[in-house]
Amino acid sequence: MKPRLLVVDDDEGIRSQMKWALAQDYEVVLAEDRPSAIEAFKEHQPRVALLDLGLPPHPASPDEGLAALSDLITIDSLAKIIVVTGQGEKANALRAIGEGAYDLLGKPVEMDELKVILKRAFHVAQLEREYREMQ
Repeated sequence: MKPRLLVVDDDEGIRSQMKWALAQDYEVVLAEDRPSAIEAFKEHQPRVALLDLGLPPHPASPDEGLAALSDLITIDSLAKIIVVTGQGEKANALRAIGEGAYDLLGKPVEMDELKVILKRAFHVAQLEREYREMQ
C-alpha cells in the first residue's frame, strides 16, 4: 500500500501536476481550501501534507494557509506539513516553521527536490510513530 499524501492548493493546475508527478509513489489526496483540507486530513489521515499558504478566501495573504497549518497539526501533531508557497517572504517562512511546518519550498517547485523531501518526511513520520508506540 502506498503512503497517503495530502496536497492542498487553490490552483487546480498545481494540484493536477502534483498528483500526476507523485501518484507513482503516493496515494495523493487533493484539497483546494482550508475546510476541504481539514475534512480530507481527518478522513484519510495522511502522514505528510503539502500545503500552500495562499488559500481562499484571501489567496494573496498567508493567513488562511497558516491557520490550516495550525488546524492540521492540532489534529495530528506527528504529521509532517511541508509548506509550498509562492509567497517567498522570509517572515512567512519563519512563521510557518515556527508554527510547526516540517519544511518549506518556494514555487515553482523543483520536483526532484520535492521527492527527496517527501521521502525524508515520510521516513521521519514513521520513525516518530514507532517511537511513540514503544513508549
